[in-house]
Amino acid sequence: VVRVVLALIVVGLALVAAGCGGPEDATQRLAREAIESHLADDPAYDVDQVHCTGNPRPWFVERQTTESICAVRRATGGCDWFRVELVPVGARVTARIRLRSENAGCSPA
Repeated sequence: VVRVVLALIVVGLALVAAGCGGPEDATQRLAREAIESHLADDPAYDVDQVHCTGNPRPWFVERQTTESICAVRRATGGCDWFRVELVPVGARVTARIRLRSENAGCSPA
């Protein structure tokens, strides 16, 4: 239990450092659209309630991130977290999506 709490604190701090809560950047938009498309036909999720981490502010990193964590509101309440990896393929970007944590809270909002 302590490890889970510490992991959630670390993730929460990373989300704050990533600049959550500001305007949506291109990475967030791509990740959000990929999740919305991926879960569009799944009635367990409210795809109108997807929030993703974006690229950290320029002074924290030297290059654009290729990963986001997205909180997706469940129809029954709470949120699941998904990891979205954005992979360049030629002139376009493909998203690899996997469930990271079930009912992990909705803090990436």
